[in-house]
Amino acid sequence: MKPQRSVPSPAVSPDDRQFSEAISLLTRGDLVQAQALFEDLLLRHPNHFDCVRRLAMIAVETGRHTDAVTLCCEALEINPSSAEAYIDMGSAMFRLGQAQAALECLDAAIALDGANAQAHNNRGLALKALGRLEDAQACYRHAITLDAKSKEAWLNLGAVQRQLNLHDAALASYAQAIALQADYARAYVNKGLVLHDMGRLSEALAQFDSALRIQPGMGEAYWNKALALLTLGDYNAAWPLYEWRWINHSATPPSPAVTPPIWDGSAPLAGKRILVQCEQGLGDTIQFCRYLPLVADQGAEVIFEAYTPLVGLMQSLAGVARVIPHNTPCDNVDYRVLVMSLPMIFGTTVTTIPVYEHYLVAPPDAARKWSGRLGPRRRMRVGLVWRGSPSHQDDRKRSLSLDQLLADLPSDFDYVSLQYQPNAGEQATLAQHQVIDPAADIVDFSDTAAICAQLDLVISVDTSVAHLSGALGIPCWILVTHSADWRWLMDRSDCVWYPKTRIYRQLAAGNWDSALQAVVRDLLTQR
Repeated sequence: MKPQRSVPSPAVSPDDRQFSEAISLLTRGDLVQAQALFEDLLLRHPNHFDCVRRLAMIAVETGRHTDAVTLCCEALEINPSSAEAYIDMGSAMFRLGQAQAALECLDAAIALDGANAQAHNNRGLALKALGRLEDAQACYRHAITLDAKSKEAWLNLGAVQRQLNLHDAALASYAQAIALQADYARAYVNKGLVLHDMGRLSEALAQFDSALRIQPGMGEAYWNKALALLTLGDYNAAWPLYEWRWINHSATPPSPAVTPPIWDGSAPLAGKRILVQCEQGLGDTIQFCRYLPLVADQGAEVIFEAYTPLVGLMQSLAGVARVIPHNTPCDNVDYRVLVMSLPMIFGTTVTTIPVYEHYLVAPPDAARKWSGRLGPRRRMRVGLVWRGSPSHQDDRKRSLSLDQLLADLPSDFDYVSLQYQPNAGEQATLAQHQVIDPAADIVDFSDTAAICAQLDLVISVDTSVAHLSGALGIPCWILVTHSADWRWLMDRSDCVWYPKTRIYRQLAAGNWDSALQAVVRDLLTQR
């Protein structure tokens, strides 16, 4: 037998070695070094498609989404038939908040490669952002058909099923994701969110704890654990965890115009100046500004940074030396504190909430502006709010249509719309039902407060006007979802934060019938 001759390996060029090294760095997460090697290669090979595409991927991962779009365009000029480049561009567009453009990129990718599971999964993300939840669900299912081991597709399917109130299906999807990766912390958190929606809070807490055992510093798990504990009324355990809200990817901390030390309640405030900063939503600021008089009682000069629509209204808050618009520079401040950290600092429990009959009043100028504008008072006046901000993540769940709200309301009341910017169709419906609509003349919450002051009752979904009514001491009947926000606690019709507020709850997720029937029944007793 003749000895076999060894076959020499093909020579590997230095550029090939550099590309392989860059890919290895990219895989290990060393994006800076990988980027440097890819860019160096491009100097010698300007049309190197794989280098350009990898640089686009790095740009997406490092938050340079506009650069990523530019690089994807360059990659597609080199190779117009690359589905992967369209997928990358779709990811960049999505992260730029351009969901429709992302959808178009992903449609192009699927036209080139219909069997690409990632393209279908990402298309589902774009459709979900556009509010097309059923279509998004179909995309995730298609992605799973193509790749049943895609834990991300199972996770995304569960998320959209939760939004559609398909709770059992969502739990099953998350179980599949966990079966594929037992230490998938995000799947445990998402499973906990569904259990929270279902009112199974003890089980939800167990899921958040499972996530934290896997990933001890996971802000999202701490944040959602805090919300579950708050819903249960366990404020002592909840408030410290609530501080994780700014280590949660879905929340953006305020950028202070000043950087003094943060007050945690331990330092004496006598003779000091403290800036209290607004945060999160308008309703949150209205609810928690009640704590500012307590800060002033510590001997501090209190400056309140409020969102611009609230600045005029907040002038009436006791103990506040000055109100400034959000992000206004403020000099010579000794301390600062976020307004929603004050309940923890003051050790608030359900039974020690600082409750007032009212703690805000309409500014005198606004009161004069609206005096007599609603016409002669003939009978009981009722304000109406049927939807919140469309940008709110749960607005689809918490809002209802104007037609739903008006359908069975008794006619022997004078109704006043407090809705912010009703659309043309809603304006026509209001006119048809002879509902007073002052929206065109409302500038800010000072105006809304002055209108509320002329009402006997406000009926509202869970939005800022409900908090405004409570803070003004105006009776409010608030319509809340089956899995209501934490501040309304569980299974209660009274409100621990506002003594004149009554809670009407959905008995089944997504179904307002029982709550609206209860509102109509109780309205009839007010005639």
